[in-house]
Amino acid sequence: MKENVRKIVNIPNLLFLLILACFSLPSKYAQEMRGGLKPVWVFLAVILLVELAFILSQFREKSSAGPDRSAAARDITGFVFFFLLLWEFLVSRLNVFPYIFVPAPENVFHVFIDDYKNILLGFTSSMYLLLVGMLSALFCAVVLGTLVGWNGRLCNAVYPIAKAISTVPPLIYTPYVVLIMPTFRIASLFVIFLSIFWGTFMGSINNTRFVEGKIINSAIVLNLSVPTILFRIIIPFNMPRIINALPINLATALMTLTAAEMLGADNGMGYYVRYSLSFANYTRAIAGIIFIGCVVTLLNSVINLLKKRLIRWSY
Repeated sequence: MKENVRKIVNIPNLLFLLILACFSLPSKYAQEMRGGLKPVWVFLAVILLVELAFILSQFREKSSAGPDRSAAARDITGFVFFFLLLWEFLVSRLNVFPYIFVPAPENVFHVFIDDYKNILLGFTSSMYLLLVGMLSALFCAVVLGTLVGWNGRLCNAVYPIAKAISTVPPLIYTPYVVLIMPTFRIASLFVIFLSIFWGTFMGSINNTRFVEGKIINSAIVLNLSVPTILFRIIIPFNMPRIINALPINLATALMTLTAAEMLGADNGMGYYVRYSLSFANYTRAIAGIIFIGCVVTLLNSVINLLKKRLIRWSY
C-alpha cells in the first residue's frame, strides 16, 4: 500500500500539477509579444504524454523494471518537468527573458503542427543518409577488421595506420569533403562512413585478436574452414560488443551529419536548424533542436530493444 502511494505522490507528479497550475496565471509574454502565445493544447499534449509514460513506468511489474529503473524514471521525469516548469513560469508567464531569443514553450511545441511537413521532410532525408552511411560503415568495418585481426602480420602493418587516422575528428574534414564532392548526398554519406568506419574497424581488430583461444582451438579441431571461423564464430561471438558500441557510433554519425547539413544541404534536420537561425527564427530553431534530441533518444531505444531481442548471450 505504501509503495503504491509513493508511485502516485512524488515529485514528478507534483511538478506536473504545478505546470498545469501555471496555465491559469496571466501571461506577460502574450501582452508584450506581437503574436502572443500560441494555443496551449500542443504543449499540454506533450506534458501529458510524458506523465503517461512516467505512470506506466512506475506501475510496471517489478520483474521487468525493478526499483533502480523506477527511481531512474522518477529522477528523469522530475528533471524534465522541473525544466518545463521553469520555462513556462519564467518565459510564458513572467517574460523574464527577451521573447525574441527565448520563445515560450507553447510557441516552440506548436511548430510541430505549423511546420510538420518540413520537419518530416528533414527527418526522412537525414534518416536515409544516417542509416545508409552508418550501416555500410559498420558492415565494412566489422568484416575488414575481423579479416585484419585474424592475420597477425597484416594486423601489425594496418593497425598503427588506422589508429593514427582515427584520431582525426570527422568535423575537421567535413567542410572540405562537402566542398569537393559532386553532390551533398555523396559528401554526407562519405563523411558518415569515415566517422564510423575507423573506430569500429579498430574495435573489430581488437575483438578478433582477443577472442578466447579455446574457442579458436575447438573450431580448428573440428576442421572448420577459415571463413566459417570468421563469420560463424568470431563475429557472432563479438556481436555484443558491436551492439554496445552502436549508441556511440550513432551519436558520432548524427553529429557529423548535422554539421554537414548545416554547411551545404538543402534539407535535413541540421539544415532546418541552420535555416531557422539564418532568419533569426529562434522558435523554429529550438523546435528543431528538441526534435533532433527526441530522434536520438528514439534511436537509442530501438538499439536497446534490438540488443535484448537479438543478442541473448553476453559476457
